[in-house]
Amino acid sequence: MKMTNLEPKQKEKGSALQAAKSIWALMDNERRNLLFALLAILTVSGINVSAPLLFGYTVDHFIAEKNFDGVLKVAAALFVLFAIGFGTGYVQMKLMGSIGQRMLFKLRNTIFEKLQSLPISYFNRNKAGDLISRINNDTEKLSQLFSETIMRFTGSIFILIGTAVFILVINWKLGLIALAPAIVTLLFTQLISGWIKAKSKASLAATGAMSGSLQESLDNFKVIVAFDRRDYFRMRFAQVNENNFKASLNAGLANGIFSPVYDLASNIAQLSVIGVAISFIIAGNLTIGALLSFLIYLDRFYQPLRQIAQLWSSLQIALAGWDRVSAILEEVNDLEVKASQEKANEAFVLEFKDVMFRYPDSEDGTKGKEVLHKESFQLAPGKTYALVGPTGG
Repeated sequence: MKMTNLEPKQKEKGSALQAAKSIWALMDNERRNLLFALLAILTVSGINVSAPLLFGYTVDHFIAEKNFDGVLKVAAALFVLFAIGFGTGYVQMKLMGSIGQRMLFKLRNTIFEKLQSLPISYFNRNKAGDLISRINNDTEKLSQLFSETIMRFTGSIFILIGTAVFILVINWKLGLIALAPAIVTLLFTQLISGWIKAKSKASLAATGAMSGSLQESLDNFKVIVAFDRRDYFRMRFAQVNENNFKASLNAGLANGIFSPVYDLASNIAQLSVIGVAISFIIAGNLTIGALLSFLIYLDRFYQPLRQIAQLWSSLQIALAGWDRVSAILEEVNDLEVKASQEKANEAFVLEFKDVMFRYPDSEDGTKGKEVLHKESFQLAPGKTYALVGPTGG
């Protein structure tokens, strides 16, 4: 019987595009529902984009001329639009919520089935608590991606593009002034996205390590008490808990950096627009209604940017979780499976031939120590055998 060790698969750092392709492949049965949800979010986005234009038109053509019948008609039209938006928004939330739960169910089943196909050596290299954390915690981050982040992110992008177009149409000079801070923030977002994902991944790994330490301590609690080593495990848990605290704190700070930056960009844009718009109104190049529409569009342009900042953080966390989940799904079992053969000798019940075992290489590149090199032995019936390590384990 020949035994081989499952070596860790050398997995290159996956890009967001590769992760998106892998996740999209998992959603093969949900694409029709995704299409309906996309149509719903497009409807809601269209209503949100068109409303400010009606406000500005009402000010310039109805309120300025004291035409209150026109105001009531516009108000009725807006009420109908908002009612349609409420209905389609509810449909979208219901669709995406159910998609998220079904994907969570499917993904957890897929991971569990994959774990059952891996040899024992894989579980020697990976703590059970960390694997449980990947099945429970990391997949939950992906469920939030399916149920909430994707559609909210898509809706914010549509609103962002629509409001930017209307801003430039109303007054392209003011539009360029309003959009300039947003371009800077988008470049800033692109530069630090990798750093945020790394911090999020480290936080998830620290959570898994703490779960693994807890699981190991509780499973072996009787042995710990028998050998009076509770002090050691208290010290060990304190260390992993501190590591988890620091990693979570760093991830929280990294993911929270977007909001103040985007708020600052929004405030700068509004102050710049108001300062320049006053001169435009005095010169007769801009009406009060157009300025009102412009300011509403400006707020609705930077509001999705703030949402995108929050959603971008959630997206980085989900991608970090996907890296940990896909590391399990992409494992390859290289354990040779041989067909059963007739026993050639009844003198032993189990025989090992040329057994080799080497510990996996460490992260710093240190070669793992080889502890078994082509060892062969037989286990005879009716006898007791023990494998004892240097510490007596």
